[in-house]
Amino acid sequence: MRKIVLILFLLFISKTQAQKSEIITIPKGIVYNYADNKTIEKAKKLIADNLSNNSDYKLLQDNLVIGPVLWKRFKDNEKIQSIEGRKVQFHVDNEVLEGKLSQDLNESKIIWDEFKIEIANDFIIRKATPQELIYYWSVISFDIDEPLLIIETKEHNYILNLLKKNLKLMWLDEAPKSNKINATVAYQNGEKETKLEKVIFLNSDAELVENSSFEDLKLIIEKTNVIFEELFKNSEKAGKIRVQFVLKENKNEIEYAVKDNLDLDIMKVFEQRVNAENYPNSKKDPIKLQLLFKVNSFNELE
Repeated sequence: MRKIVLILFLLFISKTQAQKSEIITIPKGIVYNYADNKTIEKAKKLIADNLSNNSDYKLLQDNLVIGPVLWKRFKDNEKIQSIEGRKVQFHVDNEVLEGKLSQDLNESKIIWDEFKIEIANDFIIRKATPQELIYYWSVISFDIDEPLLIIETKEHNYILNLLKKNLKLMWLDEAPKSNKINATVAYQNGEKETKLEKVIFLNSDAELVENSSFEDLKLIIEKTNVIFEELFKNSEKAGKIRVQFVLKENKNEIEYAVKDNLDLDIMKVFEQRVNAENYPNSKKDPIKLQLLFKVNSFNELE
C-alpha cells in the first residue's frame, strides 16, 4: 500500500513540475504573464506543424498584426501588397512606425505563406530574451501574455504572440538582433517629457474586435491626445494623468486620476474639453481603455 502511495505521489510531483512554466528574465517595468508548460509545448507544436504543412492553418485567425520590424521588409512583398488589410501605427518614443493588420482569414494565410518561405528547416522555437522583450514591450499597448515565442533562424529572430485561450496567432514580428537594437526603441526613463506615455486596453483581443474597431479606438486616442498637448505642453508643474474610457452600447463613461504636483486648473479644463467630445460607443459589451499621460515627468516605469 505504501509503495502504491509513493508511486502516485511521485507521479503527482512529476506532473506538477511538468505543468510549471520555464522562467525567464523579465526586465524591470514589463508586465509578463506566464502560461503553464503544457500550453507552451502545445503552442510550440502547433507552430511547428503549421510551418511544415502547407495546408495547415490551424494557427491563424482573421486578425493578424505584422509588427514594424517585419513590416519594414514585408511591405514590398508583391503578394502581401495585394491584401487590403489595415495600416497600423506604433508610437515608440518620438518615432511613428508602420505595421499591418489582416482583416480576414485569407489575408492571414497570405501573410503566413510568405512568412514560411523565410523559415528554413534549421530553426528553434524558444522563449524571448530580455532584449527581445524590451523591444516588444516598447511597441505594444497591452500586457504580455504567453504563449510568446521566438522562432530563431540563422538570419532572423521572429516574435510570435498567441492568444492563450485558443492558441491563435495574433502578432507576428521580427525582433531586432541584440546588437542592433536602437536605444530609442526602449522607453527612455531618464528624460522628463510631456506626452502620451502609454495606452492600455483592458479587454481581450477578441472582445475588442467584437465590440469596437481600430478606427474608433484610434479616434478616441487622437482626440484626447490633441486636447492634452494643447493644454499641457507649456505647463511648468509635473505630474501624471490617467484617463479611463468605458465604452458602452448606449452611454460612455470617462474617469480621471492624477498624481504628483499637477496643475489642477489646467486639469479642470482638460476634463471639461474631453467630456465635451463625442466618442464612439461599444457595439454591445463594454470596452475599457486607459490613456496614461506624463507632464514634465519621467516614465511610469521608473
